[in-house]
Amino acid sequence: MLEAMFERDGTQVSPGPICTGPWDPTVMHGGPPLALCGRFFAGHAGGADEFHLARVTVELVRPIPLAPLTVEVIETRAGRRIQLLDAIVRGVDGLELAFARGMRILRSDSGLDEKAIEMPGPLDLPDPQNSTPVHHNYAIPSGGFYLDAFEIRSCDGRTFGPLGPSAAWFKLRVPVFAGESISPLDRVLSIGDFGNGISNITPKSSHVYINPDVSLHLHQLPDDEWVLSDAVTHVRSAGFGTASTVLADRLGRLGVANQSLMVQRQS
Repeated sequence: MLEAMFERDGTQVSPGPICTGPWDPTVMHGGPPLALCGRFFAGHAGGADEFHLARVTVELVRPIPLAPLTVEVIETRAGRRIQLLDAIVRGVDGLELAFARGMRILRSDSGLDEKAIEMPGPLDLPDPQNSTPVHHNYAIPSGGFYLDAFEIRSCDGRTFGPLGPSAAWFKLRVPVFAGESISPLDRVLSIGDFGNGISNITPKSSHVYINPDVSLHLHQLPDDEWVLSDAVTHVRSAGFGTASTVLADRLGRLGVANQSLMVQRQS
């Protein structure tokens, strides 16, 4: 079992079993491809020291198998201060599995004094030490993303349990790329796809909810290993909805994540 989500060789990556999603043992959870594309965007020419990765959007157009992949990054707008990067994730047969877009903003001295600006502080929720450890009972293979990639602690005791909004702390256990340490960007990107899971409002026995996309806007990276997902889901009888998540660490907000949802009745 790989002690990472992916092994990387240039633009080619091989996912490990820890990427497994909860619905199909041969298909990835949405978190690994989000983290994967974000890392390719952040490390593109200029790198994270020069540019802040302000937004990452991934459109999951097909199930992504646990098989070798290629990632192609395209400079859609190679501006000096604002850049748009696109990525295409393909299988070894060339089939397009996911499209992604990243927006990078040049790091520069704005002259602002952050200490003099009133901004929201920590969320009014228990910290990780005062939250409840979450133990899963999903019937998925050992190594699945829900089971082994994180330590999870619920702020409200509702995470993966009673239906409705929920907030939980996530501590990532594995890096995106083998041989590397876990980065702050890894920690926040990897939980972006959990919002609809922890705030599900439809019984799993009656309905299935699928998110064909996920988008993160970030103004800060976490300062420590715990990242908070505070999520709420809205669905409509016509078969669609959204999940919206506030991302934070113990010091305050990091950004937001949003997912479009397709809701279907279980056959």
